[in-house]
Amino acid sequence: MVERADVIVLGMGPGGEHVAGLLAEEGLDVVGIDGRLVGGECPYWGCVPSKMMLRAAGLLADARRVAGIAGSVRVTPDWAPVAKRIRAEATDNWDDRVAVERFESKGGRFVRGWGRLSGERQVAVGEREIEASRAIVVNTGTEPWAPPIPGLAEVAYWTNRDAIEATEVPSSSSS
Repeated sequence: MVERADVIVLGMGPGGEHVAGLLAEEGLDVVGIDGRLVGGECPYWGCVPSKMMLRAAGLLADARRVAGIAGSVRVTPDWAPVAKRIRAEATDNWDDRVAVERFESKGGRFVRGWGRLSGERQVAVGEREIEASRAIVVNTGTEPWAPPIPGLAEVAYWTNRDAIEATEVPSSSSS
């Protein structure tokens, strides 16, 4: 049985979430589909948590300047509060329930899964078939990518996701 909708939004990253929400608020029957988190890269592995990391680094740098300006302090970097804040305040520990509920509260329907174009104005998600009477918006997003540098595949490296999700920082050494 084919389900029907006015608009299907395939990919609920920042752009897809925004357009799906606007269309649903206008009274259209909108189905948003995503196999990952509603909101995409920015709120979970990009813009929001990375700014928290930069703010923490900035505070440490400012504290180190106190001695030349206004007295003395002892600065001891600690990644634990930064990692905790990213989980608690930015990502809800990588749980998009709030974003899904926000979209659904606008009248949209959300389907968790990997959609693919399966016919004219049709999208398949697993065994489900959904047909759009007006439009399909394709907003498939991004994946971290490693350039084809010789030897890179043989060593451990971090993507933005690894850095944001880290609960401990790697050790460093001076050479």
